[in-house]
Amino acid sequence: MIKVIIADDHVIFRQGLQNLLQSSKHIAIAGEAGTGPETINLITREKPDIAILDISMPGFDGFEILQRIQSEGMNTKVIFLTMYKDTLTAKKALQSGASGYVLKDNAFEDLLYAIRTVSAGGTFISPSVSKSILKAPANEGKEPQILTLRECEVLRLISSGLTNKQIAEKLFISVKTVETHRTNIMQKLDVHTVAALVRYAIKIGLIEK
Repeated sequence: MIKVIIADDHVIFRQGLQNLLQSSKHIAIAGEAGTGPETINLITREKPDIAILDISMPGFDGFEILQRIQSEGMNTKVIFLTMYKDTLTAKKALQSGASGYVLKDNAFEDLLYAIRTVSAGGTFISPSVSKSILKAPANEGKEPQILTLRECEVLRLISSGLTNKQIAEKLFISVKTVETHRTNIMQKLDVHTVAALVRYAIKIGLIEK
């Protein structure tokens, strides 16, 4: 039996995943969490074989949770379940020690196979992302690399039409911090309009056209 926990800040999405995983007689769900701190506590308490983590969560993001798992010597393997389709984030995930990278768009098609693959000692990447990684030229992704993960998340929310206040509430940060991120993003990308930010977000796969 493969012991699994689910961490995502969207309750309905978590419930859908739970229903999917419960359909497998080889998987036992040890719990679920909606924030970074809750996830760390759950992993520490339950010691699951696999943690299915969203990259963007309140409190700690998926990379911080993965680092905590590694620093404390836990044997839990991590599958990132994410909306980030760009090769840069996928490469960072694998280089950081994640065993799986599944796109939310393909979660219900890929996740069961990903869990079996990772449990058996393999690595799973959603096919559309793995193809992009294989096709990407050596210098691909250098420009997006100047943005931090938090800045990418703020950029995605700006491009989705959210106000600074709405972004602050969603990410559990202050409006002033959002404004600082917005300024830094525009300076780094040398763009000065929301329209330009949206075009960049589409370019690196943060949002759909």
